[in-house]
Amino acid sequence: KDIGTKKMQEKEDKLYNISGSATTITFSVVAACLLSLIAYIFYDPQVSGTEGLLSFLFNRIHTEHIRIIINLGAILISSLLLLWINNIYTIVRAHSSLPLLFFLLLECSNPELTSELRIGNILVPVILLSIALLYSTYQNIRPQNQAFTFSLLITAGFLFWTPLIFFLPIFWIGLYQTRALNSKTFFASIIGIITVIWLFYGGHFIWNYPLSFDKIFKTAGTIHWLHDEGEFSQLLYLLPTIAIGFIAGISSLYKHYSDKICTRVYNEFINVLSVCTTIFIGLNISEFYNFLPFLNVYVAIQASHLFNNITNKVMVYLFYTIIFIYLLFYLWILLQDLVSGVI
Repeated sequence: KDIGTKKMQEKEDKLYNISGSATTITFSVVAACLLSLIAYIFYDPQVSGTEGLLSFLFNRIHTEHIRIIINLGAILISSLLLLWINNIYTIVRAHSSLPLLFFLLLECSNPELTSELRIGNILVPVILLSIALLYSTYQNIRPQNQAFTFSLLITAGFLFWTPLIFFLPIFWIGLYQTRALNSKTFFASIIGIITVIWLFYGGHFIWNYPLSFDKIFKTAGTIHWLHDEGEFSQLLYLLPTIAIGFIAGISSLYKHYSDKICTRVYNEFINVLSVCTTIFIGLNISEFYNFLPFLNVYVAIQASHLFNNITNKVMVYLFYTIIFIYLLFYLWILLQDLVSGVI
């Protein structure tokens, strides 16, 4: 029966040879490394400032090669975590390599994200692990442990990059969506937050780590308008990503009743994360390069759900068109930087 179902899926799904192949994973990883290497050699990134513990740690990594290796390693770890989460929870309704493919495409086709050590790339695994913990609360009789752990992870990440704390209320919404939000899980989440802050302040008095809570309110309350050509080019790069997320989100509503209940819940949460992250970018454009890796994760999942088990050629053409557009943007940004460097 399973063999027959698999053969039928191969026959119906126009992208089965891509989504169901281990070769796709290998090719995607190799292509990502190659694009990152080219960007490192030929592209001059906009170096962003760091805050909190990251400023304490990053300033001690003086070798540029090591910074790039750490950044690329974080991207590859995130892609594998994304693949693992999908294979466990079947977010896109089937085991598929599409989440990894789309994430590496969105990340590595943007030289700004691969030619400099970015906070967002480092902290994406924290959010992915938190998503896995949240998903495990679905129909779980004791979700308090998961609520405590993802709150602890996100709050720990907040010490490295303060805007990460904005994702925590979204995870409370996720608890509501998985029907796990109650007084016990919310209290467990608060305890996770308090635990990290209590431990940090203990270390703060010993090692004098930097931390300033007023940065949170400054970040939340300040709108940074676009002010140079580099940001305008990146904004153009962002438009297709937002469009893909929007189209995939609308499509998931039409597929709502064809999915399993758990798959609906998982994708509804990703849709909320995608919308909120887009809003965060709009409100704080100065943190564009740090928020973008998170948006890439969510849109990669949305796009994978959109292109899973497609049966018409129009969607196949759209799939390859998306890949072509992002590679074209990659060349455009790279050549734009080379020309400005010559001038």
